[in-house]
Parts: sequence; C-alpha cells; structure tokens
Amino acid sequence: MKQEHAVVVGGSIGGLLAAFGAAGSFERVTIVERDQLVDGVDARKGAPQGRQPHAFLPIGMKLISEFIPDLRDQLIAAGCPTQDEIRDIPYISSEGWRMRIDSPLESIGFRRPLLETVIRQNLLKLPNVEVHAGSVIGLIAKDNLVTGVRLKSGEVLECDLTIDATGRSSQAPKWMEELGYDRPAEKHVRAYMGYSSQLVRLPDGALPDGTKGLAAMPFPGHHTGGLIFPQDNGLHIILGVGMMKAYPPGDRESLLEYLDAAPTPLLGQIARQSEPVSDVSTYRVSGSQFRLWHQLDLRPDGFVVTGDAVASFNPIYAQGMSQAAQGGIALRDALSNAHEDPRPLPVRFQEGLAKFTEVAFAMAGMADAFYEGAEVEGMDPPDPAELEYFMNLERLSGEDPDVLLELAEATYSMELERLETVEIRAKVQAWVDSGKPQTKTFNPAEIPGVASIVRG
Repeated sequence: MKQEHAVVVGGSIGGLLAAFGAAGSFERVTIVERDQLVDGVDARKGAPQGRQPHAFLPIGMKLISEFIPDLRDQLIAAGCPTQDEIRDIPYISSEGWRMRIDSPLESIGFRRPLLETVIRQNLLKLPNVEVHAGSVIGLIAKDNLVTGVRLKSGEVLECDLTIDATGRSSQAPKWMEELGYDRPAEKHVRAYMGYSSQLVRLPDGALPDGTKGLAAMPFPGHHTGGLIFPQDNGLHIILGVGMMKAYPPGDRESLLEYLDAAPTPLLGQIARQSEPVSDVSTYRVSGSQFRLWHQLDLRPDGFVVTGDAVASFNPIYAQGMSQAAQGGIALRDALSNAHEDPRPLPVRFQEGLAKFTEVAFAMAGMADAFYEGAEVEGMDPPDPAELEYFMNLERLSGEDPDVLLELAEATYSMELERLETVEIRAKVQAWVDSGKPQTKTFNPAEIPGVASIVRG
C-alpha cells in the first residue's frame, strides 16, 4: 500500500532522481526548489557547476535508464553527440598517451542544464509528482519521526518521508543537531581544485582526424591541465583544470595561456582556433567529501539524505551524477523491500547507497591523495603499496589493450573489485618482474593513431 506524501528538498539531478525513486511508493511526491526551474541550456544560480563540463559514466546512464528507458535516444534527439571514450578522446597522462582502441565505452556530450531539462520533463509526466517553489530552513519532528519541513516563508509541508538532495552545502547535519542527534562523521581528501570553462564552436579541421576531443588532465608533479570535450548541438567546451590551488584564470586570453602549460601543447593550439559562445566561467572546490550517514547510531525515522549531500567528488572523475542515479535506485529498492528487511527505511537506504559511495570515494580519494600536500581527514592515508600497484596497473594499460579495457570499464562502471582479482594482480606482478616499469618516451605533441587489436 502506498504512503501518502514524500518531500524532496532540492530540484537538481539528485533530487529529480530521488523523486523518481519515491514516486512508485507514494501518492504524492513534492520537490521543493528555491530556484525557478526553466527548461533549456542556461545554468541555474543554485547549480554553479552547471557551466562546467559534465559526462555520464556508463553506470550512470545505465541506472537512470531504469527510470527513463529511452534516455539515450532522447539526448541524441536533443542534439547530444556520442563518442567512444577510449578511441575518440585522446588522453595524455604522466605515462604518455593512452592507447586508442575501439571500445564499448560510449559517452554522450551535453550541457548539464539540458540533461536536467530532459530528466525533469520525464519526471513531471508522472501524475503524482509536482514542484513547489520555496527554500527549506529546517525539519519538523515529533518524537523519533520527521513529519515535515519548514520553509523560509513560514509554510510547513507535512509528509511521511523527507529526502534531502540539497547538494554539497546541505544543512542536514545542522538539522540533525537541532533535533538532538549527532552529526554524521565525515571524510575529506582536499587537493584544492579549480576549473575555468568556456563554451565554444570549433572550425572544421581544428581537431586531429578521427578525434572528437582531447584530454590532458593534471597529475602529481604537473598541476595544470584541461580538456576539449563535445557538447550538444555542435558545440564544444574548453576547460582549464588546476590542482593544489593552481587555479585557472577567469578570462579567455589568460585561460588560453594556462592551457599552453597542459601536458600537451595541442590543447592550447586547438583552443585558440575556437570561437567563443559564452564567457569564461570559474568553479572551485576544496576536494572530495563523504558524510557517513550510514554509520549513525541514532537517527530519526522519515528522513534520508542522497546525492552530493552524502558525498561529493572531485568533478574530474565524473562520479556525481552516477552517485545521484544510485541514490534514486537505492531509494526505490529500499522502499519496495520493506517486507524483506524490517529495519527502518533510513537504515536500509543509507546503507544501500553507501555500498556505491564507498567505492566512488575510495577511487577519487586515492587518486587525489597522490598529490604532494593533499590533506586527508577522517580516514587513513592510502596504503603506499596499493598506490604503487595502481600506478603500475596504469602503466601496463599503456601496453596491454586487455588491461586498458579492464581498467577503463572498472573505473567507468564503479567496480573497483574488478581490478583486485588474482588474475589482474598476477598480470601486473609479472610485468613488474619482467623489468618493464620504466619511464616511457613519447611526443606530447603527437597523438597516436587508433591501434588495430587482434585478440585470440
């Protein structure tokens, strides 16, 4: 039997997908959002990261497609291009150019506001979902149960379940203290990253033949980088990325000079051929953070937290939307399996979501902890032996296409355990024992062609 009313606080991607997850179990689902939600490609004030590049990991597309089965087709119809992430987007790191091979790892280029529009339009086709304008400033509770939310206007919305999806700056820890509960513990890996992006149009021939973009991200020892990535309707985005406070500038000419210092000079050369379509937009974040809502000993019933309000990551790793999608799926499943699991809903949900989040945070945190001076709080620093193993795994992927695909698929599907198998570890160790780990020589200005791989 359906419950009466769920309130989702926040109308961004995490909130929209949480509403999808709740819609099958409640007579009404109300999304409370302080921004005016307008369809189109313009970023909202409440989502400043909306002007930066976004991409789905394959796991994110797979999860959201459980709510919108033809999402891929809808995005393509809206002008969003597809590309083979390994073949079509040359990538350079400290180990040189990533091998370019045909792969099943498809990504779709889009501006975040366009994706939000597509998801929201599909969600609001459900007759029991609505959007309510307002700003939530606290929770209403009775005994051990959250019974509603209090808006800045003085209005109170009563409900059976409140879902916080207000993002990285969520006030939910403060709300818990106001109700007499402890705040969740937190983990942080701070590598102080910054982004500067500009939407552009590239002339024909600006990109090397057979490519659709270019990635030259920072790495330990080289804190500046960037990318050129396809967006919707024939546009591209140029992005400067800086780690450890090597922040990229906020004007075009300075940004182009910044891109000249990327691991390949091609980035700045190609960017200079572009025609600006927007101003330069900047965004800074201290690092990845994880609030351990699943570890609370005491918590009220009727209240859960999802999306970036649980964990937010260095945007380089494109994990945020997949985390939001997993939140929607975890909520749907937690609501539907009450007869199988008698524990309170918040416990079932937060623990279910944490299985995904712990992997995502481990991957992002381990990568950023490589940077000298990175700050690790609330957790042990990564094991040096594990860091060395993954460094050698990346080096081996530059020579072995099977290892490259396993590494890429594990990363993009958030299945870290695929890289911990006896077979993969033995392969890496055999390569190390052969004496292969050594600095590669490569030309940063020469993109490799697509390799023809024959597998037995």
